[in-house]
Amino acid sequence: MSRKNITRFVAMLMFAVLMLSVMPMATAEGKIKVSIWHTFTKGQEEYINKAVADFNASQDKIEVEALTQPYSGFTDSVYSAVNEGIGPDIIFNYASEASKYVEAGQLIDLDQYIYDPEIGIEGFDGSLAEGVMNGEVKAFADGSIHYLPAYTTGPIFFYNVDLFKELELEVPTTWKELEDACAVIKEKKDMPGFGIDSMVDFLQMLIMETPGAGYIDVENKKVLFDTPEVREKIAWVVDMANKGYFQIKPSGDYFSADFNSGIVASYMGSCAGYPYIEPDGFEFDMAPTPSETWYPSWNRGPIAFYYNDDERAEATYEFIKYFISADVNAGWVEAVVALAPYSWTKETEQYKAFVAQDTLALRSLKAVEANLDNAGSLPAVQGAADLRNNLRAAIEKAVAGEMTVDAAWDECVTLSNAALQGK
Repeated sequence: MSRKNITRFVAMLMFAVLMLSVMPMATAEGKIKVSIWHTFTKGQEEYINKAVADFNASQDKIEVEALTQPYSGFTDSVYSAVNEGIGPDIIFNYASEASKYVEAGQLIDLDQYIYDPEIGIEGFDGSLAEGVMNGEVKAFADGSIHYLPAYTTGPIFFYNVDLFKELELEVPTTWKELEDACAVIKEKKDMPGFGIDSMVDFLQMLIMETPGAGYIDVENKKVLFDTPEVREKIAWVVDMANKGYFQIKPSGDYFSADFNSGIVASYMGSCAGYPYIEPDGFEFDMAPTPSETWYPSWNRGPIAFYYNDDERAEATYEFIKYFISADVNAGWVEAVVALAPYSWTKETEQYKAFVAQDTLALRSLKAVEANLDNAGSLPAVQGAADLRNNLRAAIEKAVAGEMTVDAAWDECVTLSNAALQGK
Protein backbone atom coordinates (compact mmCIF):
# COMPACT_ATOMS: atom_id res chain seq x y z
CA MET A 1 0.00 0.00 0.00
CA SER A 2 1.43 3.39 -0.99
CA ARG A 3 2.15 6.06 1.59
CA LYS A 4 -0.68 8.15 0.12
CA ASN A 5 -3.16 5.30 0.47
CA ILE A 6 -1.94 4.55 3.98
CA THR A 7 -2.46 8.18 4.94
CA ARG A 8 -5.97 8.09 3.47
CA PHE A 9 -6.74 4.84 5.28
CA VAL A 10 -5.57 6.25 8.62
CA ALA A 11 -7.61 9.40 8.07
CA MET A 12 -10.71 7.37 7.28
CA LEU A 13 -10.12 5.17 10.32
CA MET A 14 -9.75 8.22 12.57
CA PHE A 15 -12.96 9.69 11.14
CA ALA A 16 -14.82 6.43 11.78
CA VAL A 17 -13.59 6.37 15.38
CA LEU A 18 -14.66 9.99 15.82
CA MET A 19 -18.11 9.28 14.44
CA LEU A 20 -18.51 6.30 16.75
CA SER A 21 -17.60 8.50 19.71
CA VAL A 22 -20.33 11.01 18.95
CA MET A 23 -23.04 8.60 17.90
CA PRO A 24 -26.21 8.87 19.98
CA MET A 25 -26.14 7.00 23.24
CA ALA A 26 -29.23 5.21 21.97
CA THR A 27 -27.06 3.25 19.54
CA ALA A 28 -24.26 2.64 22.02
CA GLU A 29 -26.62 1.26 24.63
CA GLY A 30 -28.89 -0.59 22.22
CA LYS A 31 -31.88 1.59 23.09
CA ILE A 32 -33.54 4.50 21.33
CA LYS A 33 -33.63 7.57 23.56
CA VAL A 34 -36.73 9.76 23.77
CA SER A 35 -36.79 12.92 25.87
CA ILE A 36 -39.76 14.79 27.34
CA TRP A 37 -39.39 18.40 28.46
CA HIS A 38 -42.17 19.67 30.70
CA THR A 39 -43.02 22.27 33.35
CA PHE A 40 -45.35 20.18 35.51
CA THR A 41 -44.75 20.06 39.26
CA LYS A 42 -45.89 18.10 42.31
CA GLY A 43 -48.49 15.43 41.57
CA GLN A 44 -48.37 15.90 37.81
CA GLU A 45 -44.59 15.58 37.73
CA GLU A 46 -44.83 12.46 39.88
CA TYR A 47 -47.36 10.93 37.51
CA ILE A 48 -45.26 11.63 34.41
CA ASN A 49 -42.23 10.08 36.10
CA LYS A 50 -44.28 7.00 37.01
CA ALA A 51 -45.66 6.68 33.47
CA VAL A 52 -42.14 6.96 32.06
CA ALA A 53 -40.81 4.33 34.49
CA ASP A 54 -43.68 1.95 33.74
CA PHE A 55 -43.23 2.39 29.99
CA ASN A 56 -39.47 1.83 30.18
CA ALA A 57 -40.03 -1.34 32.19
CA SER A 58 -42.52 -2.66 29.63
CA GLN A 59 -40.04 -3.08 26.78
CA ASP A 60 -36.33 -3.15 25.97
CA LYS A 61 -35.95 -1.05 22.83
CA ILE A 62 -36.80 2.45 23.99
CA GLU A 63 -35.72 4.54 26.95
CA VAL A 64 -37.75 7.64 27.77
CA GLU A 65 -36.47 10.42 30.00
CA ALA A 66 -38.66 13.16 31.51
CA LEU A 67 -36.90 16.43 32.32
CA THR A 68 -38.56 19.18 34.34
CA GLN A 69 -37.83 22.64 32.92
CA PRO A 70 -38.29 26.22 34.22
CA TYR A 71 -41.72 27.60 33.38
CA SER A 72 -40.44 31.06 32.47
CA GLY A 73 -39.39 31.21 28.83
CA PHE A 74 -40.11 27.52 28.30
CA THR A 75 -41.57 27.70 24.79
CA ASP A 76 -38.77 30.03 23.64
CA SER A 77 -36.16 27.62 24.99
CA VAL A 78 -37.83 24.72 23.19
CA TYR A 79 -37.99 26.67 19.94
CA SER A 80 -34.26 27.49 20.07
CA ALA A 81 -33.29 23.94 20.99
CA VAL A 82 -35.41 22.37 18.25
CA ASN A 83 -33.89 24.69 15.66
CA GLU A 84 -30.43 23.67 16.86
CA GLY A 85 -31.38 20.00 16.56
CA ILE A 86 -30.88 19.37 20.29
CA GLY A 87 -34.42 19.82 21.52
CA PRO A 88 -36.89 17.44 23.14
CA ASP A 89 -38.89 14.77 21.38
CA ILE A 90 -42.07 15.67 23.28
CA ILE A 91 -43.52 18.69 25.02
CA PHE A 92 -47.04 19.15 26.35
CA ASN A 93 -48.84 22.08 24.80
CA TYR A 94 -51.66 23.12 22.47
CA ALA A 95 -52.08 22.66 18.74
CA SER A 96 -51.45 26.39 18.26
CA GLU A 97 -47.93 25.93 19.68
CA ALA A 98 -47.28 22.98 17.37
CA SER A 99 -48.25 25.10 14.37
CA LYS A 100 -45.05 27.14 14.74
CA TYR A 101 -43.00 24.15 13.58
CA VAL A 102 -45.10 22.79 10.71
CA GLU A 103 -43.73 24.81 7.81
CA ALA A 104 -40.12 23.94 8.69
CA GLY A 105 -40.94 20.22 8.80
CA GLN A 106 -39.83 19.90 12.43
CA LEU A 107 -42.73 17.72 13.59
CA ILE A 108 -43.37 14.00 13.32
CA ASP A 109 -46.14 12.87 10.97
CA LEU A 110 -47.94 10.80 13.58
CA ASP A 111 -50.67 9.67 11.18
CA GLN A 112 -48.26 7.25 9.46
CA TYR A 113 -48.10 5.34 12.75
CA ILE A 114 -51.64 5.92 14.03
CA TYR A 115 -53.11 4.21 10.96
CA ASP A 116 -50.45 1.53 10.64
CA PRO A 117 -52.07 -1.96 10.68
CA GLU A 118 -49.53 -3.29 13.16
CA ILE A 119 -48.69 -0.45 15.57
CA GLY A 120 -51.67 1.83 14.98
CA ILE A 121 -54.44 2.97 17.35
CA GLU A 122 -57.64 1.03 16.85
CA GLY A 123 -60.78 3.19 16.74
CA PHE A 124 -58.80 6.42 16.66
CA ASP A 125 -61.11 8.35 14.32
CA GLY A 126 -64.08 7.97 16.66
CA SER A 127 -62.17 8.60 19.85
CA LEU A 128 -62.40 12.41 20.07
CA ALA A 129 -65.14 15.01 19.76
CA GLU A 130 -65.59 16.12 16.15
CA GLY A 131 -64.50 19.69 16.91
CA VAL A 132 -61.27 18.51 18.51
CA MET A 133 -60.46 15.87 15.89
CA ASN A 134 -61.13 17.98 12.80
CA GLY A 135 -60.56 21.41 14.30
CA GLU A 136 -57.23 20.66 16.00
CA VAL A 137 -55.72 17.20 15.57
CA LYS A 138 -56.28 17.07 11.80
CA ALA A 139 -56.27 20.80 11.11
CA PHE A 140 -52.58 21.47 10.51
CA ALA A 141 -51.71 23.21 7.27
CA ASP A 142 -49.79 20.22 5.88
CA GLY A 143 -52.67 17.81 6.53
CA SER A 144 -50.71 15.63 8.96
CA ILE A 145 -51.16 14.89 12.67
CA HIS A 146 -48.39 16.32 14.87
CA TYR A 147 -50.02 16.54 18.28
CA LEU A 148 -52.55 14.59 20.32
CA PRO A 149 -54.58 15.91 23.26
CA ALA A 150 -54.04 14.34 26.67
CA TYR A 151 -56.57 16.30 28.75
CA THR A 152 -59.35 18.86 28.40
CA THR A 153 -59.98 21.99 30.45
CA GLY A 154 -61.55 25.36 29.72
CA PRO A 155 -62.68 28.71 31.07
CA ILE A 156 -65.49 28.92 33.63
CA PHE A 157 -67.40 31.60 35.55
CA PHE A 158 -66.37 32.24 39.17
CA TYR A 159 -68.79 34.42 41.14
CA ASN A 160 -69.42 35.91 44.58
CA VAL A 161 -72.50 34.04 45.81
CA ASP A 162 -73.16 36.41 48.72
CA LEU A 163 -73.09 39.50 46.52
CA PHE A 164 -75.28 37.95 43.84
CA LYS A 165 -77.82 36.95 46.50
CA GLU A 166 -77.75 40.38 48.11
CA LEU A 167 -78.43 42.09 44.77
CA GLU A 168 -80.92 39.39 43.74
CA LEU A 169 -78.93 38.57 40.61
CA GLU A 170 -79.15 35.34 38.66
CA VAL A 171 -76.00 33.72 37.29
CA PRO A 172 -75.81 35.03 33.70
CA THR A 173 -76.16 32.57 30.84
CA THR A 174 -75.80 35.11 28.00
CA TRP A 175 -73.57 38.13 27.41
CA LYS A 176 -76.59 40.44 27.64
CA GLU A 177 -77.48 38.99 31.03
CA LEU A 178 -73.86 39.50 32.07
CA GLU A 179 -73.99 43.17 31.02
CA ASP A 180 -77.24 43.70 32.94
CA ALA A 181 -75.79 42.11 36.07
CA CYS A 182 -72.64 44.22 35.81
CA ALA A 183 -74.74 47.38 35.50
CA VAL A 184 -76.46 46.60 38.79
CA ILE A 185 -73.19 45.71 40.52
CA LYS A 186 -71.55 48.93 39.34
CA GLU A 187 -74.53 51.03 40.46
CA LYS A 188 -74.98 49.38 43.86
CA LYS A 189 -71.39 48.50 44.79
CA ASP A 190 -69.27 50.74 42.53
CA MET A 191 -67.07 47.85 41.47
CA PRO A 192 -66.45 45.89 38.26
CA GLY A 193 -68.88 43.05 37.86
CA PHE A 194 -66.67 40.91 35.61
CA GLY A 195 -62.96 40.27 35.19
CA ILE A 196 -61.41 38.49 32.22
CA ASP A 197 -58.34 36.32 32.79
CA SER A 198 -58.07 35.24 29.17
CA MET A 199 -59.06 38.13 26.95
CA VAL A 200 -58.17 36.17 23.83
CA ASP A 201 -60.56 33.30 24.58
CA PHE A 202 -63.29 35.80 25.43
CA LEU A 203 -62.82 37.58 22.11
CA GLN A 204 -62.70 34.30 20.21
CA MET A 205 -66.08 33.36 21.68
CA LEU A 206 -67.57 36.68 20.59
CA ILE A 207 -66.08 36.34 17.10
CA MET A 208 -67.20 32.76 16.55
CA GLU A 209 -70.71 33.51 17.78
CA THR A 210 -71.11 36.30 15.20
CA PRO A 211 -73.17 35.28 12.15
CA GLY A 212 -71.23 35.69 8.93
CA ALA A 213 -67.86 35.92 10.66
CA GLY A 214 -65.12 33.40 11.29
CA TYR A 215 -61.56 33.17 12.50
CA ILE A 216 -59.02 32.22 9.81
CA ASP A 217 -59.35 31.56 6.09
CA VAL A 218 -56.65 28.90 5.96
CA GLU A 219 -56.49 28.64 2.18
CA ASN A 220 -56.15 32.36 1.57
CA LYS A 221 -54.19 33.08 4.77
CA LYS A 222 -56.28 35.92 6.12
CA VAL A 223 -58.61 36.58 9.03
CA LEU A 224 -62.39 36.28 8.72
CA PHE A 225 -63.37 38.60 11.57
CA ASP A 226 -63.09 41.97 9.87
CA THR A 227 -66.85 42.52 9.66
CA PRO A 228 -69.08 45.36 10.91
CA GLU A 229 -70.83 42.93 13.26
CA VAL A 230 -67.57 41.85 14.91
CA ARG A 231 -66.46 45.48 15.20
CA GLU A 232 -69.70 46.19 17.05
CA LYS A 233 -68.89 43.47 19.55
CA ILE A 234 -65.35 44.78 20.02
CA ALA A 235 -66.74 48.26 20.59
CA TRP A 236 -69.12 46.73 23.17
CA VAL A 237 -66.23 45.17 25.09
CA VAL A 238 -64.37 48.48 25.14
CA ASP A 239 -67.54 50.29 26.25
CA MET A 240 -68.07 47.76 29.06
CA ALA A 241 -64.52 48.37 30.26
CA ASN A 242 -64.84 52.16 30.03
CA LYS A 243 -68.07 52.06 32.06
CA GLY A 244 -66.34 50.06 34.75
CA TYR A 245 -68.52 47.01 34.17
CA PHE A 246 -65.62 44.85 32.95
CA GLN A 247 -62.04 44.72 34.21
CA ILE A 248 -59.68 43.58 31.45
CA LYS A 249 -56.48 43.26 33.50
CA PRO A 250 -55.96 41.86 37.01
CA SER A 251 -53.80 43.64 39.56
CA GLY A 252 -51.51 40.58 39.60
CA ASP A 253 -51.09 37.62 37.29
CA TYR A 254 -54.66 36.32 37.55
CA PHE A 255 -58.05 37.57 38.74
CA SER A 256 -58.23 35.05 41.59
CA ALA A 257 -56.46 37.50 43.95
CA ASP A 258 -58.78 40.39 43.03
CA PHE A 259 -61.78 38.11 43.38
CA ASN A 260 -60.60 36.84 46.79
CA SER A 261 -60.26 40.39 48.09
CA GLY A 262 -63.73 41.34 46.84
CA ILE A 263 -62.77 44.03 44.35
CA VAL A 264 -64.40 42.23 41.42
CA ALA A 265 -67.71 40.37 41.66
CA SER A 266 -67.00 37.62 39.14
CA TYR A 267 -64.46 36.60 36.58
CA MET A 268 -63.82 34.21 33.72
CA GLY A 269 -60.79 32.02 34.32
CA SER A 270 -59.42 28.52 33.96
CA CYS A 271 -61.25 25.71 35.71
CA ALA A 272 -57.85 24.83 37.17
CA GLY A 273 -57.96 28.06 39.17
CA TYR A 274 -60.32 26.78 41.86
CA PRO A 275 -57.52 25.91 44.37
CA TYR A 276 -56.51 29.58 44.38
CA ILE A 277 -59.93 30.83 45.45
CA GLU A 278 -59.76 31.78 49.12
CA PRO A 279 -62.57 34.32 49.57
CA ASP A 280 -62.20 37.01 52.19
CA GLY A 281 -65.46 36.52 54.07
CA PHE A 282 -67.83 35.41 51.33
CA GLU A 283 -69.03 32.25 49.64
CA PHE A 284 -68.13 31.55 46.03
CA ASP A 285 -69.30 29.17 43.36
CA MET A 286 -68.54 28.21 39.79
CA ALA A 287 -70.77 28.07 36.71
CA PRO A 288 -70.45 27.69 32.94
CA THR A 289 -69.28 30.77 31.06
CA PRO A 290 -72.11 32.78 29.49
CA SER A 291 -71.00 31.68 26.01
CA GLU A 292 -73.96 31.05 23.74
CA THR A 293 -73.02 29.04 20.64
CA TRP A 294 -69.23 28.50 20.70
CA TYR A 295 -66.85 27.47 23.46
CA PRO A 296 -63.01 27.32 23.49
CA SER A 297 -62.21 24.03 25.18
CA TRP A 298 -58.51 23.72 25.90
CA ASN A 299 -56.95 20.45 24.75
CA ARG A 300 -53.33 20.10 25.80
CA GLY A 301 -51.14 17.17 24.96
CA PRO A 302 -47.93 15.81 23.44
CA ILE A 303 -46.33 17.65 20.52
CA ALA A 304 -43.91 15.36 18.68
CA PHE A 305 -40.68 16.75 17.17
CA TYR A 306 -38.76 15.22 14.27
CA TYR A 307 -34.95 15.14 13.94
CA ASN A 308 -34.52 13.23 10.67
CA ASP A 309 -34.37 9.95 12.55
CA ASP A 310 -37.25 7.60 11.74
CA GLU A 311 -36.43 5.10 14.50
CA ARG A 312 -36.50 7.90 17.07
CA ALA A 313 -39.73 9.22 15.60
CA GLU A 314 -41.42 5.83 15.87
CA ALA A 315 -40.16 5.44 19.44
CA THR A 316 -41.63 8.84 20.29
CA TYR A 317 -44.96 7.75 18.86
CA GLU A 318 -44.89 4.53 20.90
CA PHE A 319 -44.64 6.48 24.14
CA ILE A 320 -47.40 8.89 23.09
CA LYS A 321 -49.64 5.95 22.22
CA TYR A 322 -48.93 4.47 25.64
CA PHE A 323 -49.58 7.78 27.43
CA ILE A 324 -53.02 8.30 25.86
CA SER A 325 -54.08 4.68 26.37
CA ALA A 326 -57.19 4.23 28.52
CA ASP A 327 -55.76 3.41 31.94
CA VAL A 328 -52.70 5.64 31.71
CA ASN A 329 -54.74 8.56 30.44
CA ALA A 330 -57.33 8.06 33.20
CA GLY A 331 -54.61 8.42 35.80
CA TRP A 332 -53.19 11.46 34.04
CA VAL A 333 -56.44 13.45 33.82
CA GLU A 334 -57.01 12.77 37.52
CA ALA A 335 -53.48 14.01 38.31
CA VAL A 336 -54.02 17.27 36.42
CA VAL A 337 -57.70 17.55 37.47
CA ALA A 338 -59.14 17.67 33.97
CA LEU A 339 -61.62 15.99 31.69
CA ALA A 340 -60.70 13.06 29.46
CA PRO A 341 -60.67 13.79 25.72
CA TYR A 342 -60.80 10.13 24.61
CA SER A 343 -63.82 7.85 24.51
CA TRP A 344 -61.76 4.88 25.70
CA THR A 345 -60.64 6.79 28.82
CA LYS A 346 -64.20 7.79 29.66
CA GLU A 347 -65.18 4.13 29.72
CA THR A 348 -62.69 3.16 32.45
CA GLU A 349 -63.88 2.58 36.01
CA GLN A 350 -61.13 4.85 37.34
CA TYR A 351 -62.36 7.80 35.29
CA LYS A 352 -66.02 7.17 36.13
CA ALA A 353 -65.15 7.14 39.84
CA PHE A 354 -63.10 10.33 39.45
CA VAL A 355 -65.85 12.38 37.78
CA ALA A 356 -68.48 11.09 40.24
CA GLN A 357 -66.78 12.82 43.18
CA ASP A 358 -68.49 15.77 44.86
CA THR A 359 -65.53 18.12 45.23
CA LEU A 360 -64.60 21.64 44.20
CA ALA A 361 -62.39 20.13 41.52
CA LEU A 362 -65.25 18.25 39.96
CA ARG A 363 -67.60 21.21 40.26
CA SER A 364 -65.12 23.24 38.22
CA LEU A 365 -64.93 20.48 35.61
CA LYS A 366 -68.73 20.18 35.45
CA ALA A 367 -68.81 23.89 34.56
CA VAL A 368 -66.54 23.11 31.61
CA GLU A 369 -68.49 20.01 30.63
CA ALA A 370 -71.74 21.98 30.43
CA ASN A 371 -70.35 23.94 27.48
CA LEU A 372 -68.66 21.10 25.59
CA ASP A 373 -71.60 20.59 23.24
CA ASN A 374 -70.61 23.98 21.80
CA ALA A 375 -66.88 23.30 21.94
CA GLY A 376 -64.96 24.25 18.85
CA SER A 377 -61.37 24.55 17.74
CA LEU A 378 -59.50 27.10 15.69
CA PRO A 379 -56.98 26.42 12.90
CA ALA A 380 -53.46 25.69 14.13
CA VAL A 381 -51.56 27.40 11.33
CA GLN A 382 -48.55 29.64 10.96
CA GLY A 383 -49.30 33.00 12.55
CA ALA A 384 -52.03 31.72 14.87
CA ALA A 385 -50.01 32.54 17.99
CA ASP A 386 -49.28 36.06 16.71
CA LEU A 387 -52.97 36.51 15.97
CA ARG A 388 -53.78 35.83 19.64
CA ASN A 389 -51.35 38.54 20.72
CA ASN A 390 -52.87 40.98 18.25
CA LEU A 391 -56.38 40.41 19.58
CA ARG A 392 -55.30 41.15 23.12
CA ALA A 393 -53.33 44.22 22.10
CA ALA A 394 -56.25 45.68 20.17
CA ILE A 395 -58.52 45.67 23.23
CA GLU A 396 -55.83 46.97 25.56
CA LYS A 397 -54.94 49.86 23.24
CA ALA A 398 -58.59 50.81 22.68
CA VAL A 399 -59.46 50.68 26.40
CA ALA A 400 -56.36 52.72 27.29
CA GLY A 401 -57.35 55.35 24.74
CA GLU A 402 -54.17 54.89 22.74
CA MET A 403 -56.22 54.19 19.61
CA THR A 404 -59.86 54.32 18.57
CA VAL A 405 -61.69 51.00 18.41
CA ASP A 406 -61.65 51.03 14.60
CA ALA A 407 -57.96 51.97 14.39
CA ALA A 408 -57.02 49.27 16.92
CA TRP A 409 -59.04 46.68 15.01
CA ASP A 410 -57.59 47.80 11.68
CA GLU A 411 -54.10 47.29 13.12
CA CYS A 412 -55.07 43.88 14.51
CA VAL A 413 -56.38 42.74 11.13
CA THR A 414 -53.35 44.05 9.21
CA LEU A 415 -50.79 42.51 11.57
CA SER A 416 -52.68 39.23 11.76
CA ASN A 417 -52.94 38.86 7.99
CA ALA A 418 -49.21 39.56 7.71
CA ALA A 419 -48.44 36.90 10.34
CA LEU A 420 -50.63 34.34 8.60
CA GLN A 421 -48.78 35.03 5.36
CA GLY A 422 -45.39 34.70 7.04
CA LYS A 423 -44.44 38.34 6.61
